[in-house]
Amino acid sequence: MPQLSLYLDEPTMELLREQSARAQTSMSKFVTGLIQESKEGRRWPEGYWDQVYGCLADPTFVAPAEVSVPLDEIVLFE
Repeated sequence: MPQLSLYLDEPTMELLREQSARAQTSMSKFVTGLIQESKEGRRWPEGYWDQVYGCLADPTFVAPAEVSVPLDEIVLFE
């Protein structure tokens, strides 16, 4: 497996230590995940919605009627 030497300043290194510990993974796997995520972007995996759409077997779950006000004007919490 190829290796890479990386020079970081101390605050950046501490951030890497904290975030990888929080993710309960090694720093190497954490950075690998960041690189792969940057390539793939933060989106749903290919074909995700094809597998999920229509899977809910609850007959009370129905598509809502059309909303009569612009969505930007709907306030959920005040």
